[in-house]
Amino acid sequence: MLGLAVLLAVTGCATSAPAGQPSAVQLTVDGKKLSDASDLQANAEAQVAYTLEYGYVARAGAAAVSCWFAKTGVESEVDKRLWCGPVQVPGTGAGTDWVPVPLKEVTKTDDEIRYEVQSPQVPEKGNRSTPSGMLVRTDGKEYDPSKQQDTTAGRDFLAVLPDDGKRSNLDLGLGDADIKLRDDLLGTAVTGWANPDIWFTSEGTLRAESGSRLRVIRMKVEKLNETDSGFHRTNWQGFAPQPSELALEVPGKRQVLPADRLPANGSVFVVYTVPDPQEGAEHLALGTLGAKSLEQRAEVPSGKRTDSPPHVLQRAASPAQFKEQTQKIRFGDRELGMKVTGVRIGRQRPVKLGESQYDVATISAPDKALLEVRVEAAGNLPDTAGGLLTKDLITVTLPDGSAAKQVGARYDGGPLPFAVVVEVPADTRSVSVGMVEGSLDLPRLGRTAISPVDSRVTLALEF
Repeated sequence: MLGLAVLLAVTGCATSAPAGQPSAVQLTVDGKKLSDASDLQANAEAQVAYTLEYGYVARAGAAAVSCWFAKTGVESEVDKRLWCGPVQVPGTGAGTDWVPVPLKEVTKTDDEIRYEVQSPQVPEKGNRSTPSGMLVRTDGKEYDPSKQQDTTAGRDFLAVLPDDGKRSNLDLGLGDADIKLRDDLLGTAVTGWANPDIWFTSEGTLRAESGSRLRVIRMKVEKLNETDSGFHRTNWQGFAPQPSELALEVPGKRQVLPADRLPANGSVFVVYTVPDPQEGAEHLALGTLGAKSLEQRAEVPSGKRTDSPPHVLQRAASPAQFKEQTQKIRFGDRELGMKVTGVRIGRQRPVKLGESQYDVATISAPDKALLEVRVEAAGNLPDTAGGLLTKDLITVTLPDGSAAKQVGARYDGGPLPFAVVVEVPADTRSVSVGMVEGSLDLPRLGRTAISPVDSRVTLALEF
């Protein structure tokens, strides 16, 4: 009955069309008369009503959702499926999407063909589905799905839109916000928020339908698994680290922001609807996936935390700018420089296991942090792949004079590793890094004496 009600709302009940109005048409498939085409439309609309009810798609137009046939370009010929809309697949843009509904052949004669509708093929979150060409209904009405139009956003609407950052919050009508969530694979910061009656997009004007309110957040995102070179590995032990998951929670609904709609490092607008009146708060959630999973949540727009994250994730991961420093070392018969090129602090860091595979180390307790110190050998380099061994001579000393425990390193073909990872207290604000004296059996060089020439490097971790 729901599908029939939707159909009647779209097509009306008149038996003859007034002058200037479209009139009923006979549709064909492969040159054969399409039997009971109106029933197919109604049955598909009843099926799509369930996708709306459960939030797989959202309404994206002032009119009721209806189902149409796609014209093939040949007179009266249509495609072997219906297209239902306009809707919006949560996580896509602010334009209209369409749900394809396949048709299964039941019987066929020389003149006529009969179909039945199958389950709607709802696109995955963040993926668009749009017919090409003109749409038509059995009453003769036609619709151009490519035509830009204003959108009325219904329940469960969620659009992720690009932001070039050229306009200020004030220009856009946004209030300032300061919400930060990060782990070692994804970082996000909400910088603006609004509760507008209308929002302008490149695809048209956006409003909320009756019973809903529009929300907009402006958010910076960095996919650290793409921008942090420490994760640029292919030979992981088991599975590669799973990219973290960013989600928006509104009362009664959790909407994941599709990863492919988020930039590697940039800003987006997230435009969504909430029930009106609303019961409960909205939250931004960051899920660290995998064996050492973690869920972080902050209320929008206040930023109030509703979780208890490790202390290290409440501070920045690295300084905005890093000043490189070098310790001179004696390496056999030559002098080298061990240049400290960067630091990162977090809950998890990638480390090398033996000669080939990589894994992700995790802090041993919530009050701990993993500090990664990146180094580079400079000067007249010896021909040896010694990082596996020389890593043990690089030490990190805490302010109290104790040595931080090394939990791993990353190394390749040079004389030194290119990163060492140590565990430190989460509130550590400075450390010293340097090479200590030792003698190692190195590939191609044999027994080699290594010792510092000048003082250790002091690193401020105030960021």
